[in-house]
Amino acid sequence: MALHVKVKRAFFSALFAFVPLFAMESHFVQSDAILEERTAQKIDEMGKELFEKSGIKVILVAKERGGESIVNFGETFAKTQETPFVLLTLFLEEKKVDIYHSKGLESLFDKEAILSPLPWRGTIIPLLTTKKNEVGVSAALLNGYADIVDQIAASKKIVLASSIGSANKTTLSFIKLGIYGFVGILVLMMFYRRMKKRV
Repeated sequence: MALHVKVKRAFFSALFAFVPLFAMESHFVQSDAILEERTAQKIDEMGKELFEKSGIKVILVAKERGGESIVNFGETFAKTQETPFVLLTLFLEEKKVDIYHSKGLESLFDKEAILSPLPWRGTIIPLLTTKKNEVGVSAALLNGYADIVDQIAASKKIVLASSIGSANKTTLSFIKLGIYGFVGILVLMMFYRRMKKRV
């Protein structure tokens, strides 16, 4: 009898232990724990609102290691989706980032601009190059995801209450310009020293 009670207790303990895990599942964010929790929650919030208002899913997959071609990953992932979608993928170890989308969505956002390495244009890669590990990754992916969502919303003439807004994007733009400005100054200093030695 005592054994039977213990088994029942163990079963219900295990069952309730998994409840929080199921509650935290997201249809918009899949990450190998390389995202800050607040960032993942904000991305999920934006994704849900856009999907509810437009029927378009913007999904983020952030993996420590991809282990395959990022393009092949997008094509395989597409087979699991039934609704129009945009997939933002990061393979951190391979230093690969890509955007894959359903047919017909290419006119709703500027993929090339979002993935541009230029600090005044791109919203992901310039921040990834800060090499601040998880913090840099979270900022870069939040910035890029928000850019995709906002562009789609603007194309559909939808107002998103969850949008991070232009103020945050302006701040991130100044950070990117500051980083590249600092690198530019270092390059100029090195060039100046070399020229001085030659004289």
